[in-house]
Amino acid sequence: MSEAGWAERKVERKLGGQYISLSPKLTAELLLAEHRRAVRVVKQEIEAVKNDQRTYRSEERCLILGSLETVLKALQRGRE
Repeated sequence: MSEAGWAERKVERKLGGQYISLSPKLTAELLLAEHRRAVRVVKQEIEAVKNDQRTYRSEERCLILGSLETVLKALQRGRE
């Protein structure tokens, strides 16, 4: 299975390997959990870049933080 098969692996684990049709409620639960995880990961990365004083110059840090903030806004836009 390719890297794109992560969603299938998650569903297989959740349903014990047998899934023919998913209930809308379960599908929504799985998607919401992955969305929350994505938001957490981006927020953690923002904090890591802010706290890292050695790796990046100030210009680089600003560009990286700008990009991460854009991604976070895009993720949060879907939650409104």
